[in-house]
Amino acid sequence: MADQEKEIQGLKEELLKANQEIEKLSRVKSDFVSVISHELRTPLTSIKESVSLILDGVTGPLSEEQKKFLTIANNNINRLAKLITDILDLSKLEAGRIHMHKKKADINNIIKDIYVAAKISADQKKIELSLSLEESIEPTWVDPDRIGQVLKNLISNAVKFNRDNGRIKISSSKEHISERDFVKITVEDNGIGIPHEEMENLFRNFSPLDTSMTRKHNGAGIGLAISKGIVELHGGDIWVISEPDTGSKFIFTIPIYKKHEEFDFLMEEAFERSKYDDVKLCLVVFEIKGSQNKSERALSEIEDIIEKTVRGPEDKITRCRNGECVVIIAGTDRLGAMAIVRRLKSSVKIPLIYGLSVFPEECSDKDELLKKAEEDLKSGKNLIIPRKILLIIDDEEDLASMLSFRLKNMGFETITASNGNRGIELARENKPDLILLDLMMPETDGFEVSKQLKAGSSTKRIPIVVFSALVNKNTKDSIEKLGAAEFIEKPFETEDLLKKIEKVLGGA
Repeated sequence: MADQEKEIQGLKEELLKANQEIEKLSRVKSDFVSVISHELRTPLTSIKESVSLILDGVTGPLSEEQKKFLTIANNNINRLAKLITDILDLSKLEAGRIHMHKKKADINNIIKDIYVAAKISADQKKIELSLSLEESIEPTWVDPDRIGQVLKNLISNAVKFNRDNGRIKISSSKEHISERDFVKITVEDNGIGIPHEEMENLFRNFSPLDTSMTRKHNGAGIGLAISKGIVELHGGDIWVISEPDTGSKFIFTIPIYKKHEEFDFLMEEAFERSKYDDVKLCLVVFEIKGSQNKSERALSEIEDIIEKTVRGPEDKITRCRNGECVVIIAGTDRLGAMAIVRRLKSSVKIPLIYGLSVFPEECSDKDELLKKAEEDLKSGKNLIIPRKILLIIDDEEDLASMLSFRLKNMGFETITASNGNRGIELARENKPDLILLDLMMPETDGFEVSKQLKAGSSTKRIPIVVFSALVNKNTKDSIEKLGAAEFIEKPFETEDLLKKIEKVLGGA
């Protein structure tokens, strides 16, 4: 028994060594292909540019015969460039070195963009190209360029292996498969079809539909293998239904992630990329402070603001904890994450608390990464207090400008309006925390401005501090009727105005 266990252990070790050697050889092959591809692309670029210069007539007039043969050369240069790109992509896929730059996107928009470009080549061959898209499909996480590459390849094949006056239909639909929601994309043609014996090898490397036909149409038989790799890296599948002389349906699926699934999916993907590329991974979890501010609408607004603030191409924004928190999954360190937090301070309108953790400095795996970020969040020590927005409405533009400058230095955001009507517009658009309002203005004076703002549902609760150079008993009575929070007489000391502002905002 002991001898058998020893033998099994020995076989396991040999198998492990063999697998390690295979992985090593795969990396060596991938590196070799990358170097060769680069070395081929460099002279090819020079050749292409030289031919283009001659074809464009820059070097002098050409005869029709010269144009004909140079066009043939140019077409074959493009063919060779595509082949080099395909080989490089295939090599990266085999070595696991191809990264998907996924973002939340509408798959139908990607299809429409590819359709517009593909229609030109279809029209040239007198092939009818049509769309049938299900509009109710939710956005999902995809690399638009890579999914576009798959679509281009499938449509290109459908055009190549079709007949004149043939038909191609591109369609999308939502499918429920094995308790999961998927978007299903189909490229269907009525072309020459595929023999049954070719179907099994169709998506393998260098397995063209038909060797003679593929060569005739300038193909190398690796486009479908690349398409399969890209789709699988999206968590989907690709297959074909075909009959000779009848046509083919190429179908691929991409999973649609629900809100409660997105976080786990994105964390897994980001963590694997972080380990593979040996880069830091930071998790920042945001929660709205104060139960009175919490609503789905407020969370969605915070999500939109964060989307516009985050700059990293691989950084992802999603939800966690049953959609109650907004999360940034960022390929950065603590300093980079804090830079994002600082940028947010000038954009958010309601107070936030946040928690932050970094892999690998502060944790050893993704579960601990989330745990530490949530512990940091629950501590309540990390606050983002939005800067208060003040709207200054005064027809004396010099005074408004100087006041704005002083208030900005005090930590406020300021907006200025030089007349009453513009002030009303800005108040409705920006919902400031406080309005500084001059009473004596031409056309629409401060009384009318205050009256209209108090009558509006979105502006009636904004506190108003009135200032005026004309003060008498009637003015004071009118100000009281307006319901102004405070009043100050011109000219005033800036310190006195600041005290009134702080008093009003402190009680808001």
